[in-house]
Amino acid sequence: MSTTDETGQQSGPQRNPQTPSGETEHSQPVSQPGSQPSGQPDSLSEVAPATEAVAFDPFADDDDEDDWDPSIGPSTGAPGAPAAEPGTSAVAFDPFADDDDEDEFDISALLAGNSTSASTIQSPKSPSNDPSVASHRKALEDFRRKRSNSHRGRTIADGMVHLPYIPPGDPRDAVLDEEAIKATNKPTPTLHEGDIVAGQYEIVGPIAHGGLGWIYLAIDHNVSDRWVVLKGMMAAKNERDYAVVQAEREFLAEITHPGIVKIINFIDDTASEKAIDFIVMEYVGGPSLRKQRRTFPDGTMPCDLAIGYILELLPALDYLHSRGVVYNDLKPDNVLLTEDHVTLIDVGAVTGIGAYGHIYGTPGFQAPEIASTGPTVASDIYTVGRTLASLILTLPSTNGVYDPGLPTPEEVPLFRRFYSLYRFLLRACDPDPERRFASAEETSAQLMGVLREILAVRDGVQFPHTVSYFSPQRSTYGTKHRVFRTDQLVDGITRGVAITPQEVMVALPVPLVNPSDPGARILSATSFTEPSELIETLSNALEDPEYGTSVEIPLGIVRAQLDLGLVDQARNSLRGAPERLRKNWRYRWYEGITYLLLDHFDEALLSFHYVLSMLPGEPAPKLALAATLELIGQRLGISQKALLDPRIARAAANLTTDLDVLPEDSAVSLSPNWAEGELGAETIRFNTLRLYAVVWAANPTTVSSAFGLARLLTAEGQFEMAISQLDRVPANSRHHRMARLTTILLLTSGPAIAMTESRIRRAARRLAELPTNEPRLAQLRIAVMAAALNWLRASNLDHAASANELFEVPFTVEGLRRGLEKDLRKLARSSPFSRHRYRLVDIANLIRPRTWR
Repeated sequence: MSTTDETGQQSGPQRNPQTPSGETEHSQPVSQPGSQPSGQPDSLSEVAPATEAVAFDPFADDDDEDDWDPSIGPSTGAPGAPAAEPGTSAVAFDPFADDDDEDEFDISALLAGNSTSASTIQSPKSPSNDPSVASHRKALEDFRRKRSNSHRGRTIADGMVHLPYIPPGDPRDAVLDEEAIKATNKPTPTLHEGDIVAGQYEIVGPIAHGGLGWIYLAIDHNVSDRWVVLKGMMAAKNERDYAVVQAEREFLAEITHPGIVKIINFIDDTASEKAIDFIVMEYVGGPSLRKQRRTFPDGTMPCDLAIGYILELLPALDYLHSRGVVYNDLKPDNVLLTEDHVTLIDVGAVTGIGAYGHIYGTPGFQAPEIASTGPTVASDIYTVGRTLASLILTLPSTNGVYDPGLPTPEEVPLFRRFYSLYRFLLRACDPDPERRFASAEETSAQLMGVLREILAVRDGVQFPHTVSYFSPQRSTYGTKHRVFRTDQLVDGITRGVAITPQEVMVALPVPLVNPSDPGARILSATSFTEPSELIETLSNALEDPEYGTSVEIPLGIVRAQLDLGLVDQARNSLRGAPERLRKNWRYRWYEGITYLLLDHFDEALLSFHYVLSMLPGEPAPKLALAATLELIGQRLGISQKALLDPRIARAAANLTTDLDVLPEDSAVSLSPNWAEGELGAETIRFNTLRLYAVVWAANPTTVSSAFGLARLLTAEGQFEMAISQLDRVPANSRHHRMARLTTILLLTSGPAIAMTESRIRRAARRLAELPTNEPRLAQLRIAVMAAALNWLRASNLDHAASANELFEVPFTVEGLRRGLEKDLRKLARSSPFSRHRYRLVDIANLIRPRTWR
């Protein structure tokens, strides 16, 4: 028997056991075509020579016959010998010591109540009574006691998620009893309590069954009786297999990440009768993610907590991927929670990217293509998506294995409310590995965006978007149309409230330059160049082989062409782009902008929908989709019509739990591919409302989404909801005044019979709060008084219920007519056109009350 001590990390429970409902899943090897049992190609015909140790002494001197030991200081027999480096030494500390007192005594005895005189107490120089021993022991006891107490936990993800503190339990509680062992239907453990392995590790009992046998809890008697875990390793049947096992050990010993369990030792137990090789790992106490999930009432975790745990795991996966290996077997069983830390265990399935041979994984979590492609970063990303889905959903299963695919929003109300979460899982678990997230870093960035939206929708709390692939919104669209329409009272020029593709294009964010692109440096240097000069500079750069693989340079040319209004040229540039460019989401973004400016709204919708599927955590594609759907509605003539059931309209705008139950006769399509089919009017309105609502809920700076949401709610007759959305525009926003003016018009809009005195007086109070230098003050006064007069007439009333005046005018039919006459004549004096001035006077004459004079 021999042991090999190395530095490394752990592995943990359950790679094979399987129970109903997919709770404890089988971990099975997947053999690739042409693979060898050893996991090594056929070309490996011999083993490299073994590495040997060569003694090295930096203090050796071949010419000096006098030997000396540097560890004990300078040699007394060799003049001029170098002094030894100072080593770590102990410094005695006694807080009760008195330098002036020669009598030494143990104060701990007095504190313990010992009445023996100081002169008879034994000197603390004796090791048995050394106070430092008791002090260190007490410190250790305090550490263990405080570690088991509850603490506040830890806040992660830029303050968005609080991980609860989970006190560590007694390691012996993890040992399976005989009934639990029999329930696994696995062979009886070969090691039993009290067995000693490698003369060092005392077996306490089995804690789980993995892909290579039982996993045992043990006590390491050589290192302070610490708790460790022993997990079986693949046996080396021949010289070539032994080389593979040795290479695997060397790699596992190199893993040093705080989120991955540590490997302590490797055991070659070939000398014993049982002939079992083990990995010795640190013991990580605490429940697994699967066990923790079961503690919640419905057996599923809250979305934000589950996402928080996944975000803590992704850096560990990124660490492995950056070193050319993949984890292969991510699932809730292989993630342990201790205190406020998340630890990835069971590194026994780790392999190199594209490795041959047996690849361990768990059905229901493992990527479907792994048998043909081998382990890849994309296959690990698939397990991330499946793990998150299993934490927040009750996934359907067959024979204890989770079924492939995801439930649809029709089946899961959670996906109706948190649309971005559904889009994230769709991409992470896409059957096509090329459509999944490209890296753990990208996965983390998009999942952070999804988390921001979930908290904004569920809790109404906004967090800053610290990581984004887009610039901020450059301007706004649709914020001034309703208010500017009142200028018709002044000059007689008709104005519409429809948005245009041009103003949408100018307002939308633009993709940020990828810093890893070969052309990033030249684009950064030309960021302030005029578009016409930029086109020439970038076109010349494309001829340089250094920039031949750049994605940003050709797209930078397209962007400059769009800024110059050269839409046809931009379209031709996109059509002539190479195939490698067409797979990039940036290409599809500019394609969508180009289609938008060409009034090809259906094609633009598909392009923006593709960008959303690739970047589910970004607000930019959602805003672009909402604007495109609104343009489609304008083209179909449905922008001013009520199309939805009032309950659906309110739920879509506020993203409430009312989305859990939709009327059976609803024509709204909740298919994930709704943009690719034939769009019905209800589907257009529903998705426009929902997308505007998501963007506005999570991003209070995107004012365009607030005004868009208000326009659609007004069309649905939900005036109060529209006003409440605009009231959320921050007071420090330059659009706050425009939002207030718009709410005054909304309060006085709609059928006169549906108007109320309360709404009219609210509009008047809001108008009175505006500064007196507001340019449109007179126009809005006329709008409020006209709405009040129309309401009195429609209700067959001569006066309002309250005797209070409206703008210093009696709230009566006669009083309002006199007030309108006065304001119209005043407005006529400032009209720039004489023809319209006469018209305003004629209107004033028609509206004034009849008199005998």
